[in-house]
Amino acid sequence: MAAETTPVSPVRADYRFMRKLVSSVLGGKVEEVPKEFDFMIGMFRKAGGSWERIFRGSPQDIQLLKNILKWAYKKDRLTKKMSWGSA
Repeated sequence: MAAETTPVSPVRADYRFMRKLVSSVLGGKVEEVPKEFDFMIGMFRKAGGSWERIFRGSPQDIQLLKNILKWAYKKDRLTKKMSWGSA
């Protein structure tokens, strides 16, 4: 039985990259939910993005992924972290 990968201890390179990007772009305002990461990875692929190009440093693909993250955040497709003040 294979262990389920999570963004908290990701084995996959795309999850590790997404985790760093979510932290830098959204400032840690969202929970790292694997199902949501999979959704954004799928959106990225459908939009023509390439993980190979990202890992080679393609600014266009990185910007595309950032735009998808921002869109998903604005459209409430990501689980937002609760703050003590909003409870």
